[in-house]
Amino acid sequence: VQAETTSNSPLGSDLSVRANFSWASKNVARGKERSSEEGHFQSQLTLEYAIPTAIGTSVYVSGYSADSFEKVYGAGLRRDMECGTLDVGYQHTTANNQAVGVNDTAGYTLAPSDNEYYIGLILSKDVFLRPSAYVFYSDELKQYNFVVSLRKDFDGSDIGLSGINIVTKLYAGSITASDSNWDSANSYVYTGASADFIYAINSTASVGAGLNFAYNNDDAVTTKSIPLNTQGGVFWYRFFANFRF
Repeated sequence: VQAETTSNSPLGSDLSVRANFSWASKNVARGKERSSEEGHFQSQLTLEYAIPTAIGTSVYVSGYSADSFEKVYGAGLRRDMECGTLDVGYQHTTANNQAVGVNDTAGYTLAPSDNEYYIGLILSKDVFLRPSAYVFYSDELKQYNFVVSLRKDFDGSDIGLSGINIVTKLYAGSITASDSNWDSANSYVYTGASADFIYAINSTASVGAGLNFAYNNDDAVTTKSIPLNTQGGVFWYRFFANFRF
């Protein structure tokens, strides 16, 4: 669960702390609705340290929780370059027993435990649409996930929403696997879009609401009963609060 953020602390120190708390109407990951009952309350805490002896380089650790559904712990390194920011990291996912999913019976895969490695490049903010690209590899699922995204920020006052910042994103991903330790090998393509409406309370806190849509073409469970058929589109909304120190 990586975050596209810079390593500068608003306090001017080498250490920055970021926290996010949110509630989502549906639990969606990588183009698939995983639950309409679990994983709605989500939180993430990230500590990032800018290395004084290596300008533009920082290391970070993070923890993410989707209440009764899963937890993700991660660590990584970011390096600012002329073209953007390089992000390299590792994350470990632990699922609660009642939430473990197998694609053939649940419509999605969530292993009891999984290790995932990633590398990504987030291009400079100076471009009109800020692109990024990430590659993830899962040990347990033996699965590659390639994701590209575009981000554009708007001033809400342009459309009559004074004091609101609007963050829009478009993304597309391709998941490929030829084998798996946990589930049958699964490959599919997904895409999505989101729009977040953010109000800054002060320099360290903000609140907002977001609208989201995702679609996937995974037909592995289309012959199953309707609740298990996760192919197609899903719409959901969320409310959130962000803090940074």
